[in-house]
Amino acid sequence: MRKAAFVCVLAWLAVGRARAQEDGAASIIEQHLRTSAETTRRALVAKLEAMPPDEVARGFAQCLARAGDAGSRNGLAETLGRHFQTKEAAAVLRELLADPDERVRGTAIHGLRMMARRTDRPGHGRVPRGADFAPKVEGLVPALAAAAAKDASEMNRVSALYALADTRDAAAPAALRSALGDPSPRVRLFAACFLTEYADATGLAEMRSALEQLRVRAPEKDVQFYWDAGILLASMERITGKSFGPVPMNPGLSSDLAQAAEFEARYKSLIATWSAWWAWEPAAR
Repeated sequence: MRKAAFVCVLAWLAVGRARAQEDGAASIIEQHLRTSAETTRRALVAKLEAMPPDEVARGFAQCLARAGDAGSRNGLAETLGRHFQTKEAAAVLRELLADPDERVRGTAIHGLRMMARRTDRPGHGRVPRGADFAPKVEGLVPALAAAAAKDASEMNRVSALYALADTRDAAAPAALRSALGDPSPRVRLFAACFLTEYADATGLAEMRSALEQLRVRAPEKDVQFYWDAGILLASMERITGKSFGPVPMNPGLSSDLAQAAEFEARYKSLIATWSAWWAWEPAAR
C-alpha cells in the first residue's frame, strides 16, 4: 500500500515538473516575442535550446493558442522554424499550415522547408552548393505536397514547390507534376522548372509557354519578371543541355545602374534567342 502511494506521489511530482518546465518554456518564448534586443533574444533562445524538444514544442503550442493576432503567430512560427528544427517543432508548424492568415502559413512552409531539405541550391540557377545532406526532420513531403496543392495563396504554393524540390525525395516529382495542373501560370512554371532538377521534362510545354509570355510581359511594371525569367532560363539550360551564355543576376538586385541596364539587355537577348531556337529546333516542337 505504501509502495503504491509512493509511486503515485513520484508520478504526480513528475507531472508537476513537466508542467512547470512547459510553463517555463512558454514564459521564455513570450519574453523573446516582446524584446527587440538581439543579444537578449539570443540568450533566450539558448535557454530554450537547453530544454527537451517536446517541452519547447509544447511551449510554442501554448503561446500560439494564446496569440490573438496573426503578427504574433507569425513571429512564433518564424522563431520555431529558424531555431528549433526537430520533429516536435515540425508537428507544430504542420498545424499552422491551416492558419487563416496567409503570411503565417507561408512562414510555416518555409520552416518546414528548412527542416526537410537535403540540398542547398541558392539563386535562380539552383546549382547545388556542396553535397546533399540528411534532413533535420524526415517525413515532411506529404505536408508540403498538401500545401503546394491546397494553399489559397499563389505565393505559398510556389514556396511549397521550392520546399518539395529541396527534399530530393523520391515522392517529390509526383507532387511537382500534379502542380502542372494548377490554375496559376506561375505555379505551373515553377513546377516545370523544379522537375528539370529531377531530369524530368514533363513540364517542357509549360516552360515554352512561359517563355513566350515573357516576351510580351513588361519587366518595368512586373516585379516578378526577372525572378521568373532567371529560373526559367536556367532550367531550360539544365533540361536541354544547351546554353546561349550565362544568365545574369536579377537586375533589381544590382546597386550599379549601368550594370543593371546591362543585365536587363542580356535577359531580353536570352529570351529572344531561346524563343528563336525553340521555334527552329525540330526536336523541341
